[in-house]
Amino acid sequence: MSNLFSVISPLHSALNYHLERSSVLASNVAHVDTPGFKPKDLERVSFNDSFTAALRVTNERHMGGAPTSLENGRVFTDLSAGGGKDGNFVSLDREAAKVAANQMRYDVISAVASAELRGLAFAASDGRGG
Repeated sequence: MSNLFSVISPLHSALNYHLERSSVLASNVAHVDTPGFKPKDLERVSFNDSFTAALRVTNERHMGGAPTSLENGRVFTDLSAGGGKDGNFVSLDREAAKVAANQMRYDVISAVASAELRGLAFAASDGRGG
């Protein structure tokens, strides 16, 4: 028998990633006027990527340190917008576009997850709809 919940785990992971990214992007917007601030972003990593990153050390006999990552992603500095006169690299337009795109992806994944859960609830009730 196949695992009925196998589709929910990747959706849960995707929702967590977009929630974490939302926090990182909100921090960038909050620092739009902070001199010298360099915005961060979150890139998605698989379990194997984050595990490998944690094990990269300078000496093979040392234990791996904690990578700079959250549950579903790795934080990196995004200097692509260029710096202003005060050394701040935050572009409010760019960050607003990232926030909007991230929110749209979160909403779509949330709708898919809800539909999957409704389908599972329907199946669990033997198709009686309640």
